[in-house]
Amino acid sequence: MFYQDLIDLNIAVDTEEQLFDLVGTRVISQDFANLGYIANLEKRELAYPTGLKFADIALALPHVDPQYVKRPFIYLARTISSLKLKQMGDSSDISAQNFLFLGLKNGEKQPELLAKIIAAFQDQNFVEQFQKTKDSQNMLQLVEAKFRGLSK
Repeated sequence: MFYQDLIDLNIAVDTEEQLFDLVGTRVISQDFANLGYIANLEKRELAYPTGLKFADIALALPHVDPQYVKRPFIYLARTISSLKLKQMGDSSDISAQNFLFLGLKNGEKQPELLAKIIAAFQDQNFVEQFQKTKDSQNMLQLVEAKFRGLSK
């Protein structure tokens, strides 16, 4: 579900909306998502915030309804500066620089995927490696190793 073309570790945006537009444009142009992806992403994030704060890292897991996904993917994005967003569950304010945009065609797989992501980001060794990794090729190797066996 990870692709080197869908890993960007140096994004210069000022808002979550700008990030959604950038990522959405890329996944649509690379034929991973349908038109309507960006609007659905923004709508879902307003209704169901996806920010998560762990001991050593904060991140968000924005996603859309399955009909907006053509091919399953996880787009890994890191912004140069922290963006303000809302935390999953209580909608409290948090800041994050790391985003995993989940493009799932099978909604039944979402709980399994979320559980694996949460477990990974509770692993201090993985988080340290994740935060130190600065290029897309090394990041692809890191996440593929950590999430090996992840079904689409």
